[in-house]
Amino acid sequence: MKGVEVLVTLLLVTGARAGVWDNIVAGFNSAFGNTEEAPYTLIKTTENYIERLYPAKKWVCTTATGPSKEEAEETSMFMKLFRYISGQNDRSESIPMTVPVTTEYTHGDSGTNTYTMCFFIGEDHQADPPKPEDETVFIEDRPALTIYTRTVGGYMRTESRWMDEAARLAGFLQDDGISVSLNHMYWVGYDAPFKFWNRRNEVWFRAN
Repeated sequence: MKGVEVLVTLLLVTGARAGVWDNIVAGFNSAFGNTEEAPYTLIKTTENYIERLYPAKKWVCTTATGPSKEEAEETSMFMKLFRYISGQNDRSESIPMTVPVTTEYTHGDSGTNTYTMCFFIGEDHQADPPKPEDETVFIEDRPALTIYTRTVGGYMRTESRWMDEAARLAGFLQDDGISVSLNHMYWVGYDAPFKFWNRRNEVWFRAN
């Protein structure tokens, strides 16, 4: 698993050359297995957005602060969570990778925002997940969450791209009389860095 951890770091930070994509994909899939998705119930679908209900579940999370996600050590957050599922826990147990990866964004009035990145803990470990060894990683009992969202493709590598999508989604919601705040939301990704087509990204606004 250590080799895949290094590989993920390289992918996130620098990308990889085209000649080694097949080996990267094979190694990633071999290490992570299938990708269980966090369960939800679809409440409503409109032309411009959807509404979902996520039941209360456990997620493994870590938090960083900074003026932007680029300066809040996003890659470091991912690797802390990746090391946890790779066995850096009190049972030295490997846990399959799941989707989505969520990053909760909370705007800070002083210019320092809070970013909390989480992996969903699969159903096999929901009842009794191993405890993280890293003191900056924690198990979150996330309560039931009703959200508004829509799916967009491409790569969302910068905070400005997430905020642009958030503004578009907020506009669609406002057209239907639904008010949301750009000061708090979730940025949600479903794909490995080397998936080029049919990527799935979502901004989540919590329903009031």
